[in-house]
Amino acid sequence: MNAQILLLLFIAIVVGMLCGAAIVLLIVVKRRSQRVDSMISARNAIGLFATVEIPFDSSHKGKVRVEIQSSTVDFIAKTDDAQGFQPGERVFIVDARGNQVWVVSEHSLKKE
Repeated sequence: MNAQILLLLFIAIVVGMLCGAAIVLLIVVKRRSQRVDSMISARNAIGLFATVEIPFDSSHKGKVRVEIQSSTVDFIAKTDDAQGFQPGERVFIVDARGNQVWVVSEHSLKKE
């Protein structure tokens, strides 16, 4: 009787360890196929509205703040528009090069 209980206990332990190892292996395989990237690129901001933080015009850089993926991010901003932008104005991000974004006035979108 004791031998049967010990054999059953041994089998239960081995089966439990094999199931645990299989689950760990499945988790490892699944995580390898996932790509985790918490970095927010300037490319993610294209097509979004931003708020000017530091004033700028076509000959100077400024800074804009935008909400991306539940985060507030600041980017260096440039524009080809002749007009300048003042703090608090809303702008539309049309392009990104490196870590800089190119913007146009929110009002220029409404004219078209």
